[in-house]
Amino acid sequence: MPYKIRKVNNKSCYKVYNKRTKKVYAKCSTLENAKKQVRLLQAIENNASFKNKLKINRKTRKVK
Repeated sequence: MPYKIRKVNNKSCYKVYNKRTKKVYAKCSTLENAKKQVRLLQAIENNASFKNKLKINRKTRKVK
């Protein structure tokens, strides 16, 4: 999916959203963090081994 970064009006932050569905993944983050967010979303979508590793890591994480 195509992810896009846009600057938020009158603020020094950026939002990350899906260009097709308009779903917002980050509302107000720095440009550096927005780029990281896009990289993460693309890795989850395109890299099956990364997606499985992330899924396993989330299941085994202990909640305090």
